[in-house]
Amino acid sequence: MRLLSGRILFDLVLLAGAAWGLWQAQLLPPAFGGGDIGPADFPRAVLILGLLALLEVLRQDLRGALRGTDAQAGPPHLPGILAALTVGGLLVLYVLLLEPLGFLPATAAFLMCCILTCSRFLERPEGRAGWGRVLLGAAVTSVLATGLSYAVFTYGFGLIFP
Repeated sequence: MRLLSGRILFDLVLLAGAAWGLWQAQLLPPAFGGGDIGPADFPRAVLILGLLALLEVLRQDLRGALRGTDAQAGPPHLPGILAALTVGGLLVLYVLLLEPLGFLPATAAFLMCCILTCSRFLERPEGRAGWGRVLLGAAVTSVLATGLSYAVFTYGFGLIFP
């Protein structure tokens, strides 16, 4: 039994990062009016949900380590590493293209590329029909997620996107 496995250590690092982010969100200025949504409210809500999810993941990983059923006891697999590196590169590209392309096309393209990357490296579909379903799902998901986030932030929070 190895209680402090790489997986549990990774969970703890993510928890510390989320806790630091929550502390930083608390330092943002309050809302202008009494009942208005302030700049810290959305990051705070996301980080609290993230902390709760991470605590559950940590609980499951600790339970697996105590039972000796740690699924990730071996070294990480290469496709997962390649997927993470590719998504990190896509994120850098997204940040660089956000200003010249604008929010809508840059975000939709980023999300679609991330879905296709994860499909390619983590769970590769079989045949043309499988890739067709993945491509259609990626296109629909990226357009809907981009449109929804644009609507929430533009009309709900009154923010202006590049």
